[in-house]
Amino acid sequence: MLRRYSRLFAAVLALPLAFVATAAGADVLWDQSQWTQTNEGSVNLSSNSCSQLSGNTKAHVANDVTFANPVVINTVRIYETLGNVEAASQAYLWIAPKTGPLPTAASTDVNNAANIKPITISYETINNIKVAVVTCTGLNIPLTAGSYWVSLTPRHSLGLFPYTVALVTDTIVGDESRVIVACTANSDWLQPIPPTSHDYAMKIEGQQPTPAEGTSWGKVRALYR
Repeated sequence: MLRRYSRLFAAVLALPLAFVATAAGADVLWDQSQWTQTNEGSVNLSSNSCSQLSGNTKAHVANDVTFANPVVINTVRIYETLGNVEAASQAYLWIAPKTGPLPTAASTDVNNAANIKPITISYETINNIKVAVVTCTGLNIPLTAGSYWVSLTPRHSLGLFPYTVALVTDTIVGDESRVIVACTANSDWLQPIPPTSHDYAMKIEGQQPTPAEGTSWGKVRALYR
């Protein structure tokens, strides 16, 4: 099975002394939430251990996203079929600058305890198909304009068939999603469902700050885990 994650190294935007948010609530910064209604997808989970016998693995799916302006990410959502993910309360959140058509980070950077965040599970139903919405919120992550890899991987065991899988979308925006299997240390980012290319369903919300008069955006590089 194809699974892996890389380390979270994000270019972080240093907020100015003052800024004006574009809206009081959350803006949709990236929307690829139109999941297919055929249950097409693959596992996106990090189990406590890996086992060929049980099928437990540490497979991290990453999507590429692009922001035309500086943003502050508050919420990341992914969409999965029902199953063991419904009992998950934590996930690995990894965000890193995109430098090419696939990530280059090591699995130990992605499947890293420093990246663990709390998540909540809700539900969405379209045409009588009910799916789990995995939400990681309260983030407050500032990023400069540009392209990034974003991965949100719930922590749970594989369980019994039918397994929980992350759902794909009908179209690919940018480059296809990639997966890294973190059962061993490596940097091999693979196609989740070879040989077919897919993008996975994801929505990112937050704010698009605007510099206040007399201030400017400063750029710094920081390690976000």
